[in-house]
Amino acid sequence: MTHIAIFFWAISLQFFCFPAAAQGIDPHLVYEQNCAGCHVPHAGEFVAENLTISVGELVGKGSKRPVSDLLATGHGKLSEPEIEVLLQHFSTIQETGNLFRERCIYCHDRAVAFARGELILRDGTLFGRYSKRNVEEFLPGHGRLDNSQAEMMVDVLKRQLNTP
Repeated sequence: MTHIAIFFWAISLQFFCFPAAAQGIDPHLVYEQNCAGCHVPHAGEFVAENLTISVGELVGKGSKRPVSDLLATGHGKLSEPEIEVLLQHFSTIQETGNLFRERCIYCHDRAVAFARGELILRDGTLFGRYSKRNVEEFLPGHGRLDNSQAEMMVDVLKRQLNTP
């Protein structure tokens, strides 16, 4: 076997034998494939309409049942890694107060689509992909965001780029 063949065999073995290690889990995709069929199309809307924090835990607004318990019993038929990723995603949406949905969605696409299509990270700094603007410097005042909201939004957008 040539060196090139061995290299490609080793790479393909990694993807087929260790898919979780080779590929991250996209929380948007998990929600859209496993939840959106019965719930609203996007996780941000779902969190805003259906979830709240009670005693430090994400719970259903109506049932007051912990979301982690509901998912662990098989609701959505998710794997344990998918459950963890989705719970983290829901929690982050809840913590940011749906800021993107309240201030940005009117002019921009969903946060994930906007970030992945229009932004880029360079050495930990977020820039407009085409405008080349430093987003952290540009955001205060944009969309009526104050400084703390702009900082939060930069974190939200970076997270969209840092998830698979």
